Amino acid sequence: MLELIKEKIWDILKQKKISLVMIYDRFGKILWHRGRNIIGNNVFDGHGFCKSYIEQSLQNFQTVNVGNCIKSKPENLSQSAVRLLVKSVVIHPVSRRSFLYMDSGAKESFSQEDRDMFKILGKMLEETLGKVQGAGDVFGLTGSSDVIEELREIVAIYSLEDEPVLLSGETGVGKNKIALSIHHYSGKKGKYVIVDTPNISTPLFESILFGHKKGAFTDARFDKTGLVEEARGGTLFFDEISEVPLDIQSKLLRFIDTQKYYRLGESQEREAQVRIIAATNRDLGLAVANQQFRKDLFYRLNVLGVNLPPLRDRPSDIKDLVKANIELLRGKELGEGFWDVMLSYNWPGNVRELLNILKRAGIILSAPVTGVKISGLLNVAENDKVRDSNKSDSGFRDIRDKIDMGGDFWSLVWRPFIDREMDRNRVKGILKGFYSQSDFNFKKMIKILNIDASDYQKFMSLVYKYKIDPRK
Repeated sequence: MLELIKEKIWDILKQKKISLVMIYDRFGKILWHRGRNIIGNNVFDGHGFCKSYIEQSLQNFQTVNVGNCIKSKPENLSQSAVRLLVKSVVIHPVSRRSFLYMDSGAKESFSQEDRDMFKILGKMLEETLGKVQGAGDVFGLTGSSDVIEELREIVAIYSLEDEPVLLSGETGVGKNKIALSIHHYSGKKGKYVIVDTPNISTPLFESILFGHKKGAFTDARFDKTGLVEEARGGTLFFDEISEVPLDIQSKLLRFIDTQKYYRLGESQEREAQVRIIAATNRDLGLAVANQQFRKDLFYRLNVLGVNLPPLRDRPSDIKDLVKANIELLRGKELGEGFWDVMLSYNWPGNVRELLNILKRAGIILSAPVTGVKISGLLNVAENDKVRDSNKSDSGFRDIRDKIDMGGDFWSLVWRPFIDREMDRNRVKGILKGFYSQSDFNFKKMIKILNIDASDYQKFMSLVYKYKIDPRK
């Protein structure tokens, strides 16, 4: 289905029926776009599209269908939209979280035939996103938290692309499953091939990746096909990309850019269309700074980045994961205190650790599986240390008192944050307190924070840009 949607979008772009197609989420984050160039990663501080109608869609969660919009509401258009002569805009909600935006650029208006086709395209995308949402358990995207719902949406949208994807997150969060699901929904005919980088010795890496010709080195007794060739027309997944040797990284970069490579010991250049997805549990930015990873390769891989949060940051998904994998307990019922222990544990090994604990419980423990029994399988002492280290006063009460006395967000929170006197987690904790106090309404929240209404867009832009969104 996504392959068909991609073909239709490419076709209408080629015919110049639309100038820009874009998908953004309910928080204003731009997830995907094609067509003319735009600036920015979110709709609040970005440029090159019609903001007034985007804001309308976010407020009402309804379809926007406007022709000749420069004449109808010129005062509400962004300067970039006026400069680009955007004349017709169609916006469709395609799920509970996302919107499909299309505009005509300098074309006078969309015909009724165009609008009907866009409506069908929106419905197709909505149906596909629904299928991805419903298949969470199949690909390890189990859970009902906002984070998991957003990940399912990203999986579908990134499946429309052929650009590299970089998955980052702690060990055990499910990066392999995300990569597999992106490949599955892309509709690619080729294989999904894993490059198990930590287990490939440096001298053999080039041969395993690109293949070799007979006689290329001492033990090369026959021609060998590399993993790139195996993945032709499909996806090549690098499990822990940071382990790729530095001298191979330059050749990998060239392959990503050109889709061309050489077998070891061969002068004839080969070609293979392959989608690259890479995963890492390391800070690649730090690895670049330490000259352990190529900067150009990092930027090339990070075209579409996904950060998978640890399980401890989304405890609401723990119950869903247990219920989805309840067969691992081999029919043993749950007993007193089971959920208390499972929900309070820190899960340093994330989803992988949780599944292993359920397997061990199914084999070792007698029924019912109580909290006391499951505790014996967990590293509780280590968990207590980590949990205690994470306990900190968010400073919400202190800031709230100062706000009540006439202070404001910019001087009490933002300035210390920019000056590195207050870290991101503390700022996020403070904002969560005020967001809750405001009945989960940002307009009410900025009033309480003594932020001028004219600074609303600026505030929302900074919340997104600096990853301090209290909703996440």
